[in-house]
Amino acid sequence: MFELYDLRTNFIYYHDFYISAKEKSYSEASRKNNVSGSSLTRSVKELENILNLKLIQTNNRGFELTLDGKRLYKSLDELFSNIVKFTSKELSENLDVVLTIGTTRNIADFVLAKYLTKFSELYPNIKYKIYTDSATNLNEFLMNHKIDILIDYLPHINYNEVYDLIVTPIEEYRTCFACSKEYYSKIKNKIKSLKDLNDYTLVISGSSRRRQMLDEILGKNKVELFPKHLMPDSKLMADVVKQNNFIGYFIEDELKTYDLVKIELEELMPVNPIGIIYSKNINKVAKNFVNLVIEENK
Repeated sequence: MFELYDLRTNFIYYHDFYISAKEKSYSEASRKNNVSGSSLTRSVKELENILNLKLIQTNNRGFELTLDGKRLYKSLDELFSNIVKFTSKELSENLDVVLTIGTTRNIADFVLAKYLTKFSELYPNIKYKIYTDSATNLNEFLMNHKIDILIDYLPHINYNEVYDLIVTPIEEYRTCFACSKEYYSKIKNKIKSLKDLNDYTLVISGSSRRRQMLDEILGKNKVELFPKHLMPDSKLMADVVKQNNFIGYFIEDELKTYDLVKIELEELMPVNPIGIIYSKNINKVAKNFVNLVIEENK
């Protein structure tokens, strides 16, 4: 009765015919689907012209389907009945849905857990897979649809213009240098500014947006630091700092978790914005996660 290319180019006509035929009334189909009755009538007429078939026969009671109309309706009913309309209940019961999220190791450790915990409470049967990698690789994962959502430091690239994605800032974190409580008691009056840090053993994250923002601050203050060690994430950095009397570079909110003390400096340290990045055509499960994250940060 119809080919797939017909459905693709004339979907609205098929859909309007289907909802009208299902209700056997333009007015009832209009009411239930929030579409004007005149629009439905025009769509059905247009579909009849396209197919060169009579689909609906009007009478005093409204209309009836012709034989061709009944055949087409049956085919469309099989098609549309298989389109799943996701609700919260259906999402939580769908064991085959997997939510994929990409982020850096540090954000995964410090930020992501609270959102996943809340999401799991709402949708306990939804599976999720977390990818942690470099910012460059994560960008590629998002572009190639290996992940649904990217949570990363902002800005990194102009997602909106280059890739037609949605970027929503969700949180901000101020950074700082810190050390163990015991070591701080020995050096707290000796470090006043960024340049003073070079008199001590420094541990800083390697190639990351957080490091880039620090380098920008260093450049503005005409200071160059020479860290002895580069670490991939804060947890490892905190362990090394505490065990060796080193100074590390952290997000302020991490200090309580790692039992560290902030070193106050004359210079203002960077504020790291974190955003959630996703396609405009994101699936329903991922969209629900995005909405949850945005709602949690209002």
